[in-house]
Amino acid sequence: MWRAFFVTLILALTPHAILSAKTRKVEVLYEWKQMVYGFATEEDLQDAIDNDNLVPENATPIDVAVDYHSKKGKRVFTTTPRFTTGIPYTLAVVTDKTEENGPVLMPYPDYSWHNSNGSSCEKITSVFRVAITECNQMIVVDTGVIGDVQHCPPQLLVIDLNTDTLSHRYVFDPSIYVDVASLFIAPIAIVSDPPPKGSCSKVKVYVADVTFHGLVVYDSELDAAWRVENRFMYPDPDQGLHTIADEKFIQMDGIFDLASDGKKLYFHPLASINEYSVPLSVVNNRTVFEENVEAVPYAFRRVGERSSSCAAHAMDSQNNLYFVTFNPIKLTRWSPKKPYTPKNELDIPADPKLIEFVSGMKVHKNKAGIEELWMTSNRFQKISRGTLDFNEVNFRLLRRPLDDIQKVSNSDKSHSVSVSSSDESHSESGSSSDESQSDSGSSSNESQSD
Repeated sequence: MWRAFFVTLILALTPHAILSAKTRKVEVLYEWKQMVYGFATEEDLQDAIDNDNLVPENATPIDVAVDYHSKKGKRVFTTTPRFTTGIPYTLAVVTDKTEENGPVLMPYPDYSWHNSNGSSCEKITSVFRVAITECNQMIVVDTGVIGDVQHCPPQLLVIDLNTDTLSHRYVFDPSIYVDVASLFIAPIAIVSDPPPKGSCSKVKVYVADVTFHGLVVYDSELDAAWRVENRFMYPDPDQGLHTIADEKFIQMDGIFDLASDGKKLYFHPLASINEYSVPLSVVNNRTVFEENVEAVPYAFRRVGERSSSCAAHAMDSQNNLYFVTFNPIKLTRWSPKKPYTPKNELDIPADPKLIEFVSGMKVHKNKAGIEELWMTSNRFQKISRGTLDFNEVNFRLLRRPLDDIQKVSNSDKSHSVSVSSSDESHSESGSSSDESQSDSGSSSNESQSD
């Protein structure tokens, strides 16, 4: 009796989640030693060889996106940006065919779409991340950059996933970016008129400019884009030295990834331990930023801080924010019901070796209506230091259903919550009695104005 009492007491006082031994694991769906590029025809293969664009060891997968299509079935997409030459195509579908180094990719929409040497700006030059909307659309933001050469202006492409054809193209005006200095890497899309009642004509796309430290907003109704800047989008010099799996590297990236709860836009630089937010109503107001990209600086807020830096993050329908910290390596959830502090990070069991650097993260709803967390891990610390070993598994696409976590989150009113099913169980213990939070997820002593 007393032993049970003390176990319960320890659970209630433990800062992070403790999950039972029979808990869900992060599932490895695909893994590569190095990327494997496939081709529909011998002519396509020969074209890549002739243009010196088939050097698989140069490829690094950055993002993952999933389309649970009612007719086409499940399709998993990944991106391999052209950090250098040797990449035959930059947006791909992962196939079920596997070779020695891993699953075979196929170009999307097809090989003819990919601008292998920068000669045609009507094609796709280099893509870091994509977004898939509830309107069966893929939003593709093409940087136009190969290596350190700006071959084409950045562009936004809308691909109809029903037909795999281009439905809209928007080329960004030179006033929105600076050649090479800008790098558009992370789009998210918000549809204001989703199906079944809406027509999907009111879409806003938010894009992170990682190297010129800004945010770009595209409005489909206006077919126009504008730029927003704020000091919170810059890297923190004190957070530019990163350690992952005992390897150190310097990466001074600014605003790196975006998430939204429908009211606020959340963002963080890679070189930072802070999370920031700004009301969507502010950045959606084009006229405010037409004359001054740094307008309304005080609308931007510091939400709080993490235990260490992270790369990608994603938000589910309950506004839980998921991310993987660098040091220590851990998959974490922050609930907006609690202050954004390290002690309120809920750790989700995951083998650190599988998630050493998660560069892409999405929440997708499967056919059963269950939200899933999808991740791309790529061991960037080894890529940065030149220590990648192609005899080892280096790249992975991962999946983790979220319904059990969301059930805990939805009933998160006490320190210890237990969730169980016939084959899986979860228990969570919180660390803070302060459950009253604003919708920004920050408290009066943890929020900071610009």
